[in-house]
Amino acid sequence: MSQQVLQQIPATSGNLSEMPDQVVDAVCRRFREVGVMLFKDVLTPGKVEALRDAYEATCSQYHRDMKHDDALLVGVMRHMITVPFSGPFNDPDVYANPHVMPVIRKLLGETAILGSFVSVTSLPGAPEQHAHRDVPLLFEDQDQTPELPVYCTTLVLPLVEMNATNGTTAFFPGFRADNAWTTDEILRPEVPVGSAVLFDSRIWHFGTENLSDSTRPVLYNNYQRPWFRDAVNFYRQERLALSDEEYDRISEAHRGLMAWTREPNRHGGDRA
Repeated sequence: MSQQVLQQIPATSGNLSEMPDQVVDAVCRRFREVGVMLFKDVLTPGKVEALRDAYEATCSQYHRDMKHDDALLVGVMRHMITVPFSGPFNDPDVYANPHVMPVIRKLLGETAILGSFVSVTSLPGAPEQHAHRDVPLLFEDQDQTPELPVYCTTLVLPLVEMNATNGTTAFFPGFRADNAWTTDEILRPEVPVGSAVLFDSRIWHFGTENLSDSTRPVLYNNYQRPWFRDAVNFYRQERLALSDEEYDRISEAHRGLMAWTREPNRHGGDRA
């Protein structure tokens, strides 16, 4: 299995929301087999630059090699930071990107929610991260299999290029009971700014080392079925830092993604 496993969906060839259902179905079938997919050119360079500037203005205090009361240490010199959902982050191109959402809704259903909105940032010199899944399996005594429906996905939107120097996210593609992959099978995609990676939160992955002299922030949009909650990673911080004012800015077309933060009894959920 080679890097060709990581199928690339070029947004420049057309918006998936305008594609026939058969095309979206084919993309989802491939995703269910491999568990990871690259979407090219889903954000303009100018939009990514605005996001990066806003991130630096609001989150740079976390760029220190230390524990923080409201951020999770997810590896040596790596932090998961809840990004304020405001300014350029409160943009449907960011939280409901039209090139990717048809696939997410096909995988998770029309009632899918944005369960968390964070960044995962590696500091300069961060070593390779441990291999892990982001969420536990629903049934730990059963082998992981693509036949079980997807219930949580992560969309990675890099604010700087993901490559061998800055670091990227390496993936163990597919679903195997023995967790035995060869080195050649591990995917280490180079992801330019403006592109995105969608992965099934059940597949094994790890962050590669950051050999640069700069931080490497990536946005992590976690989409999930409305009944699912991540009970592992959010004991230090909010899942979604969304004020009433910013919530009111969201259009009715997209408000269902975040409605769980305002309706305590909806699907048995609670406030972030």
